[in-house]
Amino acid sequence: MSPVRTQETPPREPQQAAVSTAFPLATEAAVGILRRGGNAVDAAVAAGWALSVCEPSASGLGGQATALLRLANGDLRVVDGHSHAPRRASLSSIGPDEQRRGHRSCTIPSMPATLEHLHRRHGRLPWREVLAPAASIAERGFAVTDLLRRQTQWVARFLREDPAASALFLRNGEPPRAGEILRQPRLGETLHRIAELGAGDLYHGSMARDVADDMREHGGLVDEEDLARFSGPVEREPLSAPYRGFEVASVPPPGGGVQLLVALKLLEHLLPRCAESTLEEWYAAIALSTYGAFEMRELFPIPPQAMTPSVQAYLLSEERAAEIAETLRRGVRGVHGPVEEPGDTTHLTVADADGNVVALTQSIQSVFGAKVANAKLGFLYNNYLRTCPRHPHPSQLGPNSRARSNASPALVLERTEGGTRPVLALGSAGSRRITSSLLQVTSNVVDRGMAIGEAIDALRIHALLSGRVWMENRIALPGLVEWLRQHFLDVVTKGARSFAMGAVHALQFLPGATLAGADPRRDGAAATLPRTEGR
Repeated sequence: MSPVRTQETPPREPQQAAVSTAFPLATEAAVGILRRGGNAVDAAVAAGWALSVCEPSASGLGGQATALLRLANGDLRVVDGHSHAPRRASLSSIGPDEQRRGHRSCTIPSMPATLEHLHRRHGRLPWREVLAPAASIAERGFAVTDLLRRQTQWVARFLREDPAASALFLRNGEPPRAGEILRQPRLGETLHRIAELGAGDLYHGSMARDVADDMREHGGLVDEEDLARFSGPVEREPLSAPYRGFEVASVPPPGGGVQLLVALKLLEHLLPRCAESTLEEWYAAIALSTYGAFEMRELFPIPPQAMTPSVQAYLLSEERAAEIAETLRRGVRGVHGPVEEPGDTTHLTVADADGNVVALTQSIQSVFGAKVANAKLGFLYNNYLRTCPRHPHPSQLGPNSRARSNASPALVLERTEGGTRPVLALGSAGSRRITSSLLQVTSNVVDRGMAIGEAIDALRIHALLSGRVWMENRIALPGLVEWLRQHFLDVVTKGARSFAMGAVHALQFLPGATLAGADPRRDGAAATLPRTEGR
């Protein structure tokens, strides 16, 4: 499948600028940048930095980011900011528990370099202006939400073990109350440093020494040489595949785009006439498609460098999808794979009036990442090394190993006489629920005719590699539960609008209007600007 790259004349009439992020202050930051003349990239970068302050459990400058861009001329580009292990990482230097949390679970932080690359190559406003909202939020603080309070409770016992993390996010050893103001002055100072000196200071300057000193003090492996050798993000071609007359583009490995595209292909084969199917049939097909996509990833892992055009064509071929779909119809067996945890990530989507669209996913992997922080710089480290298997695998834990990721920022495109036009721009949080939630939202819009807000709020289902199925308890379809128990090993009920079921933030492009949807499973907020603004 060849990537979608077209040259087209930007529309004469401006499209409606819009923003969807996982936190109101981040959405406000993006809207403010658009109103000051910034483009979608400026706004996305500003929102990304703001989320690193407002959602410390989900992302931050100690993590990584990846983005899918549609530029105003129609070109699609992936800015791949996936990170890698330090050069001294090995099975002997990192024990199983150390791989899950602590200073040795950390890959090289790539989020600052990725956002700076995005801005430098495609932004418009000064770098300082784009970082200003995040620095301001860190200094003045924001009200702790009920979700952040609950997340802090989940991991409080681990945060207490690290004095730096405890000082940042606990109050006398306990989670802050909802409504309490969380200020992060050290992080504010760090953001001002990055605004003045650039993200390069984290890799080659005084900030690099601060990170390396902290790692040495706490037994971590990342040092000055690892940071200096970090090559930064790479611009790559997206992967794409047709889906019911549209073209869907997403990110290549180590991101999760392959799984999303495979799941869509499987859904197409399992429900060839989706619009005529019952709701029970649709949910059943969603569960099978999700399971099939991840079973294929576990049984046939492919390293990023092996994702050649011929391999891509095979993985996303109609013949392959038909073969897997036929096997799935007979039921699932369950395979041994990584245990699913709640996971945390965040996603934002921005479009400006000129036709630029950014879908940006960033993460520190688990909830509160490694559960340890840099006291001087005020940020949490990621724990992406927990995604690296200890057995032979393309992502096996070792020097410079690439952590696995499910990040799948995506675009649904409609081909026109002049090239393509975006129909949906979306992405999600939630580990492997990223794939199932994006699959459902895309199908809700394309196949079931929902507007994006309704599509995001709709009930969700998710199939695990273990052969279990998770479903939100608002799904009152007894026939579906009976069918699932016949074809899967177990059915587990989750709460209504469960945090564990992913969090989609998306835009839908209609003739003459843009709709923005934020997921009620998180603290998200969406906004659209008048057609005269955002250009």
